[in-house]
Amino acid sequence: MRKTTGSAPLHHGLVMVFVALSSACTGTSSVPGGSGTPGSGNAPGGGTSSGGANSSGGGSAKGSGGHTGSTGSGSGGASSGSGSGSASGGATGSGTGGGSASGTSGTGGTGVSIGSVQPTNTLDPGRVVLRRLNVTEYNNTVRDLLGTAMVPGTTFPGDDVNDGFDTLGEALSFSDILGAQMEQAATNLVNELLGRPATDPIRTKILTCTPTAANLQTCLTTIMTAFMKNAYRRPATAAEVSDVVSLASSITTSSGDVNRGVNAAFKMVLLSPYFIFHVELGAPTDAAATPLNDYELASRLSYFLWSTMPDPTLMQAADATKLSPAGADLATQVDRMLTDPKSQAFIDNFVGQWLWSRQVSGVSPDPALFPSVDQALLDAIPKETSAFFKSLLTGGKPLTDLLLSTSTFVNTRLATHYGLPTTGLSATNFSQVSLANTPRTGGILTQETFLTTTSQPNRTSPVKRGEWILEQMLCDPPPSPPPNVPMLPTMVVGSGLTGRAYLEAHVQNAYCASCHNSIDPIGFTLENFDAIGAYRTMDNGQSIDASGVMPDGTSFNGPAEIAKWVANDPRFSRCVTKQMVTYAVGRSFDSPEALSYVAGMAGSMGGSATWTQLVHTVATSQAFLTRRGAQ
Repeated sequence: MRKTTGSAPLHHGLVMVFVALSSACTGTSSVPGGSGTPGSGNAPGGGTSSGGANSSGGGSAKGSGGHTGSTGSGSGGASSGSGSGSASGGATGSGTGGGSASGTSGTGGTGVSIGSVQPTNTLDPGRVVLRRLNVTEYNNTVRDLLGTAMVPGTTFPGDDVNDGFDTLGEALSFSDILGAQMEQAATNLVNELLGRPATDPIRTKILTCTPTAANLQTCLTTIMTAFMKNAYRRPATAAEVSDVVSLASSITTSSGDVNRGVNAAFKMVLLSPYFIFHVELGAPTDAAATPLNDYELASRLSYFLWSTMPDPTLMQAADATKLSPAGADLATQVDRMLTDPKSQAFIDNFVGQWLWSRQVSGVSPDPALFPSVDQALLDAIPKETSAFFKSLLTGGKPLTDLLLSTSTFVNTRLATHYGLPTTGLSATNFSQVSLANTPRTGGILTQETFLTTTSQPNRTSPVKRGEWILEQMLCDPPPSPPPNVPMLPTMVVGSGLTGRAYLEAHVQNAYCASCHNSIDPIGFTLENFDAIGAYRTMDNGQSIDASGVMPDGTSFNGPAEIAKWVANDPRFSRCVTKQMVTYAVGRSFDSPEALSYVAGMAGSMGGSATWTQLVHTVATSQAFLTRRGAQ
């Protein structure tokens, strides 16, 4: 990592911390982000990337669970990069971001269907790669640690995504540019903290005494013992605190400036790998699943449900060893955390990625074809899905209500778009309304988030809609298309041909039909909703046929029937379990052994599992409660 202007000893101190963690973690975790000497901006441990592309130059990496992996290429050196990812089991993705090649790997890729595996309670041999805080986690953590309103992570390179989420260690690489930006963020954050008035409550909460040249050793030891416990999400050792205080003392002595020494101490903590990474130590070479300690478990829980550091109540439970597998407070803490306002982060980040509400910002319908679309409508779309899922979670609703619910949440703009009464509704707040006796009785499948993000700017896409359902709801994506697939002809307005007709002509080619016969019938059932999710009965002057027939003869017509078909499919409960445990634990569950384990988790909940029950099942699973060393 580059030196800080005017503070050479800080760089040396940071190197020592990186070296210490490298030594402690040898053999414990693969470190994404490439190799390099400590202090060069690469992740500690000198590991090579096992899942995400190295962003500071061209690179490729093998993904887990049979994925083809992602490839990335840098442009403009370490300051920028672009990349794309593909998985043999499904979706491809591409993106750009300063120094970070981003690609979204598809789910699956093992050639084994989640519906065909035999359930088991035996944990698969997968393990978590050392994970750094992603951008959202970093912003939330410094907010809660320092009481800041700054969001420094917005300047960081975009996080890579694997298996649909940005919480997987394989994808969270660490580059020179990220290290430099984290150092600048630390500088800004510490300057803000120490620049607060002496009586500012945020300052006095952290600086519980006033460091002077005379009391620096004792006062700063007191401050850092408490601050480092919060920053590292565990008690710091006496030696760790001593190193930070020694650095401050050295700088104070050489510069004659106490504030400069204190500044360096805080900055050293914010640049420590124990702050930047989710560090879970243990027997470095033990391939058996070993329990997390209470502090590690508190941290996993907090980042799972809040995307931030543990709060004092959770840390107190860890202090009293009440969280570990034999602890008494784990279920109580989960319930408490779900009712805390910070649980909105779980909805924003888990649901936002799984159900694609995060992707609404990229929707851009053709204004010539859809002039009614305005920013008010686009802003309302993800909020509907957020409020809807929150009601399922807090209301103890069954998993299937995601698809079978006959109500949703709207404001006046969205209600107008849906053709619903607006009486009593607000332009800003979202209220629950009934959808009974309307065409929108397919739960998430008749909400704008799904309908718009799976459409093209100028038309619907039965293929994208069918693929989304197979991948996001059933975790059983179709294989990647073969090379040189003919393009779908452009629809001509006034031709008298529906979008369905164009697609059916396209798949007359046997080369295409093998895949489309399992995708298109699902997507056809949603053709009554156009590219902006508005209900329609005609397409290009022709009546819409919303029926579909699968290769096995299963037939359905319209959104209510396809939603019921998905909800009743045994793959559905297994898939939502897989999605949540992947997000929570931060690793892939794509191998045959992992799919069997996920199936066992889903089966343990019974046939009427609720969303709250699923959260508890994930939080008490062996996958969540344990870790593995090197294989």
